[in-house]
Amino acid sequence: MQHADLLDAVRRQVREVFKKQGAVNLDDCCETILIRDGFYCGRCFNFGNRRAIWFVEEKVIKFYGEDGEFAASLGTDNLPRTGSAVA
Repeated sequence: MQHADLLDAVRRQVREVFKKQGAVNLDDCCETILIRDGFYCGRCFNFGNRRAIWFVEEKVIKFYGEDGEFAASLGTDNLPRTGSAVA
């Protein structure tokens, strides 16, 4: 369950950043699973010209501007999670 909790936290964070950038209706946000060399490596989130990529191993979300240029990065170690840990 830890990955599911982290994924939910990443989704919330991406949506929050997109909203701060002016996105209005995030129902049309597209999420894609990223595979590299046959292994899961993260997720890509697209909303219009906005893009965020979560790199699981690097524990970072990278945000890209409407022009496709790198804008910012955010570590995922301290994202607030709502799920409970499994004992």
